[in-house]
Amino acid sequence: MTVAHDYDDVHHLVEQLTPDQLVEVRAHALRLVTGRRAFVPWSELRRAAARLPRIDYAEFRSDVDAVIDSDTLLGDDR
Repeated sequence: MTVAHDYDDVHHLVEQLTPDQLVEVRAHALRLVTGRRAFVPWSELRRAAARLPRIDYAEFRSDVDAVIDSDTLLGDDR
């Protein structure tokens, strides 16, 4: 469905946006239309990632190795 009104002021505002801002405006418009969140703006993702705990790779690998029996993965039926 198209908008019946002529929103010149909105068109003027959109023309002033940077490409990154336009991506966020489009994502927000899609959320309004679809009722669900289909896109997370980069700025929000960056803020969320900054709060994540750091992972110790060696400890993670050790934990995974302790749980997985690699012979089972290769088809050994022991």
